[in-house]
Amino acid sequence: MSLSGITLNSALMLRFYARCLNFPYEEMNYELLYIYRTLEKSDIEPDEVIQLDQILNILNSYQGEDIQDIRHNYVILFSNANDPKPLCPLIATNFLANFAIHYSPDSFIDILYESDVPFNPDEPPDSIFNYLELFSVLCEQYYYDEIEESQISSFIKNHIQNWIPHFCDVLYKATNITFYREVANGLKEYISSFD
Repeated sequence: MSLSGITLNSALMLRFYARCLNFPYEEMNYELLYIYRTLEKSDIEPDEVIQLDQILNILNSYQGEDIQDIRHNYVILFSNANDPKPLCPLIATNFLANFAIHYSPDSFIDILYESDVPFNPDEPPDSIFNYLELFSVLCEQYYYDEIEESQISSFIKNHIQNWIPHFCDVLYKATNITFYREVANGLKEYISSFD
C-alpha cells in the first residue's frame, strides 16, 4: 500500500468530501469554497494537483446546480423518506446490507471512540461522515509520525477501501446530478490512490 500520498492536505481533502455528502444547506457553498481556498494556498504536492482540480470541478458543479434539485436528489439518494431502502445509504452496515455483505463496524467504532474525533451521538457511528473524519485525523497523525504505518494501512484496508469505492460507484450510477457524480468520481479516485 502506498502511503506516500498522505500529506497534511489529506485531512482537508477528506473533510471536503465529508461536507459534500451532508444535506445541502445555504452556507455549504461557502464552506466548500473555504476548504478549497485553504488547499489552494497550501503547499500542494505534484500528486495533489489532480485532486485539487477535481475539487474545483465539484465546486463549479455545485454552483451550477439548483440547490432545490441537489436537495431533492439528496433525499432520493440517501434518506428513507420516500422509500424504506435509500438508493445509497450513508451508513456502512446499511450500505453493505444492500449487497448481502455482512460487515461489523465494531473495530471501527472502537477506533472512533478512542480518537478525539467529535461526532454526533444522534448519528449512527458507522456513517460515512465519521469514516472520512476519522480517516482525516489518522492522516494528520500519520503525517506527524504519531501513528505507525501499519495502523493507518490496516485502517484503510479494513474500513475505507472495503466499501467507500463501491459506495462511490453506486452513487455515480444512481444520480444524474453532476455535483454528486463529481463527488463520487473524486472521492473514489482519492481513496483508490492509497492502494
